Amino acid sequence: MDSWLRGLPKIELHVHLDGSLRPKTVRDLAKKLPADRRFPRGFDPIEAVTHPNRGTLESYLEAFDVTLRLLQDEGALERVARELCEDAAVENVHYIEVRFAPLLHTEAGLKPRDVVAAVLRGMRQAEADHSIHSGLILTALKQEPTERSMEVGQLTAQFAGKGVVGFDLAGSERLYPPLLHRATVEFVHAAGVHLTIHAGEACCPEQIREALDLGADRIGHGVHLFEDPQTEKRVRESRIPLEICPTSNLQTTAFMSDYKDHPVGRYIELGIPISINTDNR
Repeated sequence: MDSWLRGLPKIELHVHLDGSLRPKTVRDLAKKLPADRRFPRGFDPIEAVTHPNRGTLESYLEAFDVTLRLLQDEGALERVARELCEDAAVENVHYIEVRFAPLLHTEAGLKPRDVVAAVLRGMRQAEADHSIHSGLILTALKQEPTERSMEVGQLTAQFAGKGVVGFDLAGSERLYPPLLHRATVEFVHAAGVHLTIHAGEACCPEQIREALDLGADRIGHGVHLFEDPQTEKRVRESRIPLEICPTSNLQTTAFMSDYKDHPVGRYIELGIPISINTDNR
């Protein structure tokens, strides 16, 4: 079964750059950190980025505190982007869309434009060396000020057609609906950029409805869609794809105890387009 699955041609539409570092790369980059950014003695970064089988979305996102510390220079960003695409190519992924939040990689002085350029260089190198095509999605965080999301929106427009293929809203759900960032979304739409929004991942099916109201082309996760029948019908009739990530969904969604509890089967039977993705490797 494993060899059959690996042999299937695939696409990957929902995978986070800073959630997909090789363990060896985590250790290598941790050793190279400058003294003021090193982890405390005895701290194991591999353990810190390995999420338990069950938890909350908030605890799941804590792993990014570790990887973000490692990804504050162009060399590290280029390396992990190249390695992610290489790993996907080995799995016979023909096309991959990688996403990340560029403003979170400027703590050591990098300019956002240089952050994006470094990631694109890594992806292009993998394309040159392997049979894979790739696109980059820039992510803004719902819990951050709207000025920050607009900066990401402007960056997306700047790199549109140059490797960037979309804009994303992600982050903590319950207190931060996507409608807070309507102005940024309207700007991105005016620039002709595609839109995907994390919604209904660990709660809040109403946020899926808001994402549709904002003109989302795809929905990131959408696990809780079945809890809102009217929105579920709207997604089905509009043929809006759901980016399903079964492993992380099981790790962060309270109503699931096993993969058989995942509503993806229901969505397939209803005719809702879905893709299966890794989210964070």
